[in-house]
Amino acid sequence: MEPLVSIVVPVYNTAEYVEECIHSIQSQSYKNIELILVNDGSTDGSGEICKKYISQPNVQYIEQENMGPQDSRKHGVEMASGEWVMFVDSDDYLQKDCIRDLMLLTDDVDIVLGGFTRQTKFINDTYLNRKDYLYALYMRKIHHTPWGKLFRSELIRRCPLAFAYNFRLHEDLLMNLAIGRINDKKVAVSNKPAYYYRSRMESLSHVNQSLDFYNDICNLEYSIVAGGLSEKELKLCDIYNRIHYYLKFLQMNDYQANKTHPLVKDVIGLMNEEKVVRLSDRIILLASSRRAMKICFFIRKIIIRIEQPLLIVKDCKRLYGFIKLKH
Repeated sequence: MEPLVSIVVPVYNTAEYVEECIHSIQSQSYKNIELILVNDGSTDGSGEICKKYISQPNVQYIEQENMGPQDSRKHGVEMASGEWVMFVDSDDYLQKDCIRDLMLLTDDVDIVLGGFTRQTKFINDTYLNRKDYLYALYMRKIHHTPWGKLFRSELIRRCPLAFAYNFRLHEDLLMNLAIGRINDKKVAVSNKPAYYYRSRMESLSHVNQSLDFYNDICNLEYSIVAGGLSEKELKLCDIYNRIHYYLKFLQMNDYQANKTHPLVKDVIGLMNEEKVVRLSDRIILLASSRRAMKICFFIRKIIIRIEQPLLIVKDCKRLYGFIKLKH
């Protein structure tokens, strides 16, 4: 008998997409699946669409007040009966053989990473040891979202911090770091495109946040991983993280620099302490005016492409695709 896979789908105002999501799950070539739909206070009719499937075998439906995706995932896991759990966002969908392909890699592991269609590069089918997996997560070398992965349900349930951070943003990396921190097995990685990720401007990932928020997130991520990596690896990850969030803040705030904020001061101190030069990041951290920041962003793009020539090839392919689409 094939192990049961519980697929948890948090649903919030995705009436335009949720039916496609449900159909992609129900049409999987792997058949021993339990679908758990968690309606997180939708107001656009998403709940009514989900209710149409309640009478079908192995479908559960939960309604709750709007509490966010993390709380929805937590409730879904509490209802799950499967040996394995997978999270799927209700505006995305699965490739037909997604679950089957991932389940082929579950021997002696508790986590399986699947490929998805939006990514530009992924690791070939392989295994990562637990430390390399944690480091790759923290450095965002592998996708840190909860979706597109298989988790052994027992691993999630014995992780006290899995759903402890119910933020509206960035809770996904915190969850994955918490689970990865207690994982004591290797992690399987599939390169097959199993999951289709749909990027929408109205999604929470495009919501602006303050530097105080990003600083708190950096500190939380550091505290979760502490002890799982060497001190040097932790500091390098912290540097990368703080720069990542500062760049995100700048792009969403019309390049308004804030060199005096603790997030920026800390990352400059860490770079000096660890003797990290990285010109592409230094110029961003030193700029103060909006105009200087925009120029620095442009220079940074050039420097990064000198450091990573493959990005130039990707730029050319993207430009070719745009020109082809126009004609």
